[in-house]
Amino acid sequence: MFRDNEGLSRLILSLDANARAIDVTFATAGQQLGDGLELFQALNERLGALSRELAGTEIEQARTALHRLAGELRVLNHALASETCALQDLSIHSHIASQALERLLEQMRLITILARGARIEAISIPMVGSDFGDFAGEIGTLTAEAQRTITRCARDQARLCSLLDSALKAQREFEGRYGKSLAALAGKLDQTLAEVAERQRRSVALTAEAAAISGRITLATGGAIIALQAGDSIRQRLEHAISGLRLGEVPGGAADLDGAVRLACGDMLLRLQSAQLEGAAGALGPDVEEINSALVLLDRETTQLIDLVRSLYRGGGTASFLVELEADLAEASELLGRCDIARAGVDRVTKAVASVLDDCQGTVEALAATATNIVLIGMNAGLRAARIGTGGRSLVVIAQELKFAADQVATDSRKLTPAFTQMQAASSVLKREGKLDATYFAACDEMMRNSLAIMRHSGDRLGASLDELLRQGERFGAVIQQAGLSFSSTGAMRDLITGAARELLLAAGAQLPETHLLAQAGDFIARVIWPSYTMAAERQIHNAVLERCGLAQEARTPVTVAAEAEADEFLF
Repeated sequence: MFRDNEGLSRLILSLDANARAIDVTFATAGQQLGDGLELFQALNERLGALSRELAGTEIEQARTALHRLAGELRVLNHALASETCALQDLSIHSHIASQALERLLEQMRLITILARGARIEAISIPMVGSDFGDFAGEIGTLTAEAQRTITRCARDQARLCSLLDSALKAQREFEGRYGKSLAALAGKLDQTLAEVAERQRRSVALTAEAAAISGRITLATGGAIIALQAGDSIRQRLEHAISGLRLGEVPGGAADLDGAVRLACGDMLLRLQSAQLEGAAGALGPDVEEINSALVLLDRETTQLIDLVRSLYRGGGTASFLVELEADLAEASELLGRCDIARAGVDRVTKAVASVLDDCQGTVEALAATATNIVLIGMNAGLRAARIGTGGRSLVVIAQELKFAADQVATDSRKLTPAFTQMQAASSVLKREGKLDATYFAACDEMMRNSLAIMRHSGDRLGASLDELLRQGERFGAVIQQAGLSFSSTGAMRDLITGAARELLLAAGAQLPETHLLAQAGDFIARVIWPSYTMAAERQIHNAVLERCGLAQEARTPVTVAAEAEADEFLF
């Protein structure tokens, strides 16, 4: 026995403080891991959403649209070359038409001069002056009207030639400066999109791996929380031992026993509680080792998860995977803008060609009729002059010149028809369905901007999700570290409990009380101590101590058996 109750009281106080410390340590760690478990449940949901985001149809549709844009850039390159050829053909045939119109104007001027000469000559011949003057006047009227028509057509044609030259120059300049850039950009865009697709594939795989790690962490956390429940059983065992020791201070319920029996009861209490403390300390060791193993596993898995998320976030580099794509699309937008500017000249040419062809085709028809009329009038004038005889010879010559000039007008006017036909064919290339007009460029630019907006929005959500993943992972890592620190003192707690058990055993001494005193002490213990046990381990230790003292059979009285059954029903 302790020489005085003061030593036992100090030991009880120490054990009581230790029990509270164990309870706080296990409960705090359990609470922290419980909070961490909630974090990882949210983490699993976010990882699932992130995986769906990365493999979603929205970003896939954006990538498909941008692949289509790369194809459109190649089509644009070929179409611009086709337009250049069409503009060149238009320019060639437009200049041919202009030259024909210039010759027609010269022929008309000649006819005008011949008509004036015929009128002057007719005045000198009294017998035909009036009739021949009428012929000359009619020719002059026809010629003046035709000349005005040709002049107007030639003016329009000259304006068209100027537009064509300007558009062709702009087109050639664009092809020389940017033609190869379109094809190069299409290839670069395809390469960038392929890299984006590969990063997306890796991100999906990494996200799946992160989800698997997160699942393992969740399971390990649940196991650690279950293991932490052992802290409550350790606390209860310590409390039961402390309660038994307090009976040793003032053995309540033993007042009716004499001094020797009370001493025997105190001796048995010391032996029993020493064994119970040894059992609690022995249980604390494996429990703490299991918990520490779980914490080490959690720390390793959490670190791996954080590293994985950082790898996913950075994608192998510090820059966002959209930066390169944005640069490509900015270049594409600039090229499309330049194409649109170059196309504006083509649009002006297309409208001018339509207008000139409508007017000039009417001019060709009118010239043919005018030439026919001039030839007929000239023939009539020639016949009239021939009847005069020698005096009308000069008029006959003029009439022949008029007929020749009229034939030239007819010939040159017929040359305009194939030129205008070729211009019509060339302009049809510029006006074909799906032409590269402002609407086309606007549609391409809109598609590009929409796709980039979708991918940027998806990238922003990806970044936000990964930021949250990092924060949650780092928070849980801090929880694990804190829990690990909390268990750093459990070794000292175990040593204290073991030391208290040995101190109690030393206080009990090596000599057992006499047999008749042990039997009376056993009855007291069966009534007071046995019903307080709530765990099978406590009852096993209790029976083992009694068996060593030779009281195992006596301790199992009907009251004892009933109490054990009641305790088992409470536990199980």
